[in-house]
Amino acid sequence: MAIVPAFQNPFRRTGATEEEAADAAEEAALVDDAESEWLAYELHEWASQTRAMLAQLLIADEVAHSWQGTTLLAHESVEAAVDALIEEVEAAENPELDPDEPKVAFEMAEWSGELQAALADRLGHASVPHLFDEDGDLVVHETDEEQVELVIEDLLARAAEEGMEELEGLAINSLLSSMFEAADRLRRDVHDGGAVLAAVEHARRLATVATPFGFAAPSWSSLRERCTDLADMLEADDSEDDDIRDHAARLSDALRRVI
Repeated sequence: MAIVPAFQNPFRRTGATEEEAADAAEEAALVDDAESEWLAYELHEWASQTRAMLAQLLIADEVAHSWQGTTLLAHESVEAAVDALIEEVEAAENPELDPDEPKVAFEMAEWSGELQAALADRLGHASVPHLFDEDGDLVVHETDEEQVELVIEDLLARAAEEGMEELEGLAINSLLSSMFEAADRLRRDVHDGGAVLAAVEHARRLATVATPFGFAAPSWSSLRERCTDLADMLEADDSEDDDIRDHAARLSDALRRVI
């Protein structure tokens, strides 16, 4: 939470009753106090629906505030009220574990604090009840075990991609389409010189690309491995034509499902 300089009160009310006007005047005196500060709550990591929930609660409780994009601005005189509502929203987004439900634990000893925070954030957005016990291990309901495993697998795969090239939109679609075209030509003729060169070029490029938006990291990692395997086979002197044809066919089928 950052502190920003004081500025003029943006919360003037019109059409209010005398009692409301008096309350507003008292509030304005606090807000316009040059000795006081405004607080900025950086909420860009929250899901849009979570920020919307907070905004509704602030309005319902008549807490003076303003938004600058995803940043909530509130006067320090209402800090306690804002903090309480933020805690209420976070509690709603992160339901508690049921003491009567069977549970499983995931060891987190080798995880960095940053990675654990990312995991907790993912689980919170997915409304998966969880906690970190006294040993630092993640505890979840047994019924959520498979979902948590998928989240963990995706996080670890993305963590391994640090430094890789990032492509999105038309750029990644173009690369995938070019790879598909080359693999599809090879499944029909493994001696197609142009297809061989194109397949090696695009496969080597794909092997350096991080998981694009909309793809699961484990699936993308598997696709990168298939591309690398095909390029290795094409560059090796002892590869069998049938092996290349079979691998190209399976890769083109996989690419067809994602482009």
